[in-house]
Amino acid sequence: MIPEFVIVTVLALAMCAAVNSLWLDGRERRMQRQLTVALPASHPVNLPSIRRAETGSRSLFLHRLANYRPEMVHAWHPAYALVAAAITVAAIFLANHLLRFPTLYVSVAAAIAAIVVVRVLFGWQQRRFASQLFRQLPDAIQLVTSTVRSGLPVHEAFRTIAREMPQPTAGQFAIVCNEVNLGRPPEEAVEAVYRRTQVAEYAMFAVTLAVQLKSGGSLAETLQTLGDTVSQRVALAARAKALAGEVIFSSRALTISPLIAGALLYAANPKNVDLLFSDPTGNKLLAYAVASVLIGHLVISWMVRRETEL
Repeated sequence: MIPEFVIVTVLALAMCAAVNSLWLDGRERRMQRQLTVALPASHPVNLPSIRRAETGSRSLFLHRLANYRPEMVHAWHPAYALVAAAITVAAIFLANHLLRFPTLYVSVAAAIAAIVVVRVLFGWQQRRFASQLFRQLPDAIQLVTSTVRSGLPVHEAFRTIAREMPQPTAGQFAIVCNEVNLGRPPEEAVEAVYRRTQVAEYAMFAVTLAVQLKSGGSLAETLQTLGDTVSQRVALAARAKALAGEVIFSSRALTISPLIAGALLYAANPKNVDLLFSDPTGNKLLAYAVASVLIGHLVISWMVRRETEL
């Protein structure tokens, strides 16, 4: 059995590391804001980092385990996910003071729960980022179409998107502009956006650019057709999410209903509920109930997300 002081020490070190990471992230953000004020045209935040790419290649297994993709922009610093995982582990060990399960089993369950929390947080940020790109893509294609029809080249349209479009599209096309300035073909630079974000419509955009730029023809008309297609896909995705709203509400209601039912039972007869905390069989039933409810909620969310994807 693992001594409790060892567990407390590990949790304290994890919290200290997370706080230190947040402090370093805050200092880096202040430096980036100062660079943005001093050099507004360079966009240092959007430049690709060679050091970051090398670090990702060295720790590929850990990135896959945590569902972390360093090439994607995350709304939260990774330290917040570590803090959430540490809080989850601490809550599990605090709850074990009442349930009295073996420390080895609790440690394994806490490790699994920490990994699940980190994966869920990173996955949620990635889906949110990709959804924003997906919804803004029709406007970006329309802007490229208008620029090409006015007689300007494609890379000038990319510069306009990087200046005029909101984030995160502006940041991704700023990277595209940097790659085009370094000599990379426009279609390959757009394809790199697909590889970073896994938004399938950017792959369609890259293929359209590649075919039209190499074979010739009216690029504006082809982009107009592509823009209409992507707009229809955006509308279809919004409709699918609206139709799935009832299932999402039902899953959340099923997750919360055991807590409400337990509170009502405790108000009616506290002795029946106390058996879940004092009796060993009740402890096992309580642990099984909590685990089954959480797993059921995750499975329903995964099924809804899978069925509503285009």
